[in-house]
Order: sequence, then structure tokens, then C-alpha cells
Amino acid sequence: MTSENLMTSVSPTTEGQCRETIRPGKASAVFTVAVGIGMAVLGAALAASRGPGPLTLTLLGVAIAGFMAPSLTSIHAVHWTEAGIEGPSNLFGPTLGARRAFIPWASVARTGTTLTSYWYVESFDGRRVYWSYLYRGHARLSAALRARCPGLELPGSMP
Repeated sequence: MTSENLMTSVSPTTEGQCRETIRPGKASAVFTVAVGIGMAVLGAALAASRGPGPLTLTLLGVAIAGFMAPSLTSIHAVHWTEAGIEGPSNLFGPTLGARRAFIPWASVARTGTTLTSYWYVESFDGRRVYWSYLYRGHARLSAALRARCPGLELPGSMP
């Protein structure tokens, strides 16, 4: 199996359809969370004797680890089938929140990118599904969007 296959998968659904999935890379998430925890521990250890600088390091480390930790779970995974696309549907600060949405292909109205570089598809009623261009296999999702929504304009940076 290639690393591409480890981050994307195809599995049958209960309705007998094939479901494809992309998600954040685990290695980069583990590394980022570990660095954040290391920063927090170092800052806390230095805080008693060195003033406000270490407190800033601690808070920054907690924020980095906290915002990246959900990527270690399946909460940021994006799934699609012949019926539509399902995935994270809200932003929480600079990252994705826990709420999810399903959008049938016929309801996809447009695509776009956020200020924090997340890509999304939006339905006619305003629901969105977000993902990152850093997810391995995102080109397969772009191909699915082109195949199922041929008139849809994709952001210029989509493969």
C-alpha cells in the first residue's frame, strides 16, 4: 500500500454504494501535537523563574496541540458516495469544528476557500463541507466533484 492509499479509502456502505474517504495525515498531526505539548511543558517548567515569556510559550503550545488534536481522530474525515458528500461543516477558529453535514451532489451550488485555506463545497441552502488541500487523496475528491457536478467552478488551486 502506498501512503496515498493509507490516507484515502474506499469501503461499501450499508446501502451497497462505495464510499471514498480522505482525512488528515496522522504523522503530521502526531508531530504537531507532540511539538505543542513539548512547548507547553517547557513553558510551564520555565514559568516560575523567567517571567511572562514562558507563559506565552505554554499558551501557544496548548493552542497548537489543542487545535491539531482532532486530526488524530476521524472527526475531520470527508466521505463521498454516488449520493453526495459528507464531512465537517463548520469552522472553529483556525481549524474545523465537530459539526458535520451531508450534501447531495444535486444540491452542490459552489466551491470556495476560506481565509485559513480550507476548501469547501456549499449547498444551495448554505450548508458547507470543508477539507484541507493537505489531505492526501484530495485530488480524488476534486475528480469526484468534476464528475458529479460538471458545471461547477472549482477553485484555481484544486488539482
